[in-house]
Amino acid sequence: MGHPLARAVRWARDAGESGRADGARAMTVGEIAALVRRHWVAAAVVLVLAGAALHSIKSSPPGYQESSTIIFIAPRSNNFPNPYDSDIDASLITTAEVVVRDMMSPQSQSLIQAAGGSADYSVELVNLYNQEYPDYGVPDATITTTATSWEAAHSTYVIVARQLTNRLAGVQAKVKQRNRITAVIVGDSGPIIQTGSPKRVYAGLVLLTVVAFFMLAIFLDRHPGLAWRRARSRGAIPLARRRQASEPS
Repeated sequence: MGHPLARAVRWARDAGESGRADGARAMTVGEIAALVRRHWVAAAVVLVLAGAALHSIKSSPPGYQESSTIIFIAPRSNNFPNPYDSDIDASLITTAEVVVRDMMSPQSQSLIQAAGGSADYSVELVNLYNQEYPDYGVPDATITTTATSWEAAHSTYVIVARQLTNRLAGVQAKVKQRNRITAVIVGDSGPIIQTGSPKRVYAGLVLLTVVAFFMLAIFLDRHPGLAWRRARSRGAIPLARRRQASEPS
């Protein structure tokens, strides 16, 4: 059996010569070229699909987005003149949460669509931390609209902002005017075109194409009994069989 250390040294040497720690040998450029020639139909199909995806990406219209921040402000108080005093922040955040949930309800979405809002929209509380551990510690929210045209993005934004103001007044209908919480919308970005990163898109498409071809080629190698492959290689003798025939019995 040999000393354990000697066996470990031999295993490391063999793995190093094979190119990988698990002993598998990496494919050479010639073997990759042979794989492409052997499965040229699969390569052609993958390239056609990749070309169709590229055409769809390049011909798709750009997206537009408009956003702003909503600041909920408490009514002026003689006891707490600072609208951001910690004693009243809790009620402001609760009111903001109620309005946000109401704006994202199916009823509000139907009202916005009926008013002419055709773009996608979202109304969310401002998160001070991350999605896993959210921190809604300020009475602020955001309005965001997204569409394939700047007109739709802007018109929907105006409708959502107006609807939010109306809903805030609606939930305080029984409260005296001087005691109502108000909302101030600031930082309207206007409709901004979203170009994204074309280099990343193209690089991802190339990587996906290569991975798709190799997965399909490996599948075909493991399933040589497919009818279309037998028809293509009817007159050819598989490499493994040729090797067995050449070996002396």
